[in-house]
Amino acid sequence: MKLAIIGHDLKFINDAIKRFEAREDIEIKIDLWEGHTIHQVTKSIEIVNWADVLFCEWGLGNVVWYQEHKKEHQVLIVRMHRFEMNTPFPERFDFTKIDKVIAISSYIFEEFHRVAKIPRDKMVVIPNGVDVERFHLPKEYDANFRIGLLGYVPKLKRLDRALAIFEKICEKDSRYSLSIKGKHPKEFSWVWNNQQEHDYYTNVFRKIDKSPYSNQIQFEEWGDSAEWLQSIGYVLSVSDYESFHLAPMEGMASRAVPIVLNREGARTIFPDEYIFETIDQAAEFIANSKKESGKKLVEFVKKHYCMDKMCSEILSLIDELQSNLVH
Repeated sequence: MKLAIIGHDLKFINDAIKRFEAREDIEIKIDLWEGHTIHQVTKSIEIVNWADVLFCEWGLGNVVWYQEHKKEHQVLIVRMHRFEMNTPFPERFDFTKIDKVIAISSYIFEEFHRVAKIPRDKMVVIPNGVDVERFHLPKEYDANFRIGLLGYVPKLKRLDRALAIFEKICEKDSRYSLSIKGKHPKEFSWVWNNQQEHDYYTNVFRKIDKSPYSNQIQFEEWGDSAEWLQSIGYVLSVSDYESFHLAPMEGMASRAVPIVLNREGARTIFPDEYIFETIDQAAEFIANSKKESGKKLVEFVKKHYCMDKMCSEILSLIDELQSNLVH
């Protein structure tokens, strides 16, 4: 099977690509776009003339271009996250050309139907996958006292809530520290040049500098999350909204406890015992918690969100769609 992966940002599909490349019955080519609509047209035409299956990661300009150029014998699949709902692209989708849209959670399936008007019969839920083995690394001795936030841009990730939870914990037990890992908002021009976002970060960074626990807060550059998680006992998920949120799920695979502030869709993804209604409840849970069973956390990810399961479901979908074309 000649499988083309098409998109501007492949970070959520890279582990799956490696698995597909390792198979002798699949040949992979990648059309890496430079932006939502920017690509090398000659490369995309080469892909169209080669592929059996066109797999668009994110539903943006890549879908609009490929639906216009796909051939009759080709299958076109789009994997959607959430970001796309705030763009003009879904309303330009031609569902006579798109064979299937993958939604990465049952919550986002319903949202794409409700907001973007994507027909239910065109969608299927295949949850994000985690390479559990990659996170099976020994924990550092003091990991139980380190709280992590992986990714804090844009402001909807709510760095201010992470700070508030951390300060409340430290009021009870000063042994804790907070590790904030990810790219600085300055690295995203669309964020830093937005006055509202700029003001938000300026204000939060000022609060961190003035915090009585500022020397227990570390910022770390974007990099390998598996290595970072060796030192983390709790992973925060405090965003205004998420389609899935892979970071706390990777945390669970590393035996770190997810701390999720309730939001729409959270209970369809995470165990109820790690979902909290308020900052106070989240802080209290960490400050008073006994050591969680790491095995229980890992088994949950293996059962529901392992990478092999995601890859298997994607390949089964491709087989089904190709079979339908033949018939």
